[in-house]
Amino acid sequence: MILYFTGTGNSRWVAERLAEATHDTILSIADCLKQKVMPEELAGTEKIGLVFPVHSWYAPRVVVDFLSRLQLPRCRYRYAVCTCGDDVGKGMSRLAKHFPVDAAWSVAMPNTYVPMFNLDSETLCRKKIEEARRQVASIAEEVLQQKKVWKVHEGGAAWLKTYAVNPLFVRFTISSKGFHVDEGCISCGICAKSCPVGNISMTDGRPVWRKQCIHCMACVHACPREVIQYGKTTRNKGRYRLADYL
Repeated sequence: MILYFTGTGNSRWVAERLAEATHDTILSIADCLKQKVMPEELAGTEKIGLVFPVHSWYAPRVVVDFLSRLQLPRCRYRYAVCTCGDDVGKGMSRLAKHFPVDAAWSVAMPNTYVPMFNLDSETLCRKKIEEARRQVASIAEEVLQQKKVWKVHEGGAAWLKTYAVNPLFVRFTISSKGFHVDEGCISCGICAKSCPVGNISMTDGRPVWRKQCIHCMACVHACPREVIQYGKTTRNKGRYRLADYL
């Protein structure tokens, strides 16, 4: 069984590729959260995988909370794969306290956090995804062999990023207040459907953000008219759709 959490789709894509190569099944953590149920399929599982995105050098808080409540059965092999724009700091090491692992990897995927960064160029996006294909295939082989490895790109100032910058990011940056929709909204509801934590509802044909936002930017990138903004920082920065590169 592979548990996964995704915002813009990068981690889901990795989980699907891993499941296909290892002949395993996947389960969405977001679906479990929305249905308010914990997975029962883990009993008797020989190996358990976890795939998640790194947000500001740590796992999204909803993933941490989910794993803290998850009753993990004994199994022969447990592993984790995180997706990131570049490096993960001490994010994987910190998460391992909630989800002890025998092996771990990080996979670089196109950057999607447009409030602070520009999108990767089209050339870089394609390069990252092609490299990710090769890397995931290699990870799958090591998972099948149940190898105990740690191939995580922590980057520079790793401890500072995860244990100092991330708490500040969570406290002062993560909020729904900056989200709004420009003129041109067609009331399609795709933003609400794309939110992994169910934080968006449609009122009078317009999206309304509640207080459970995790800043994954799924709604910003999923909008077909590109009219969802976060403050003034996301205008003219383009949008990322993984399907465009597959």
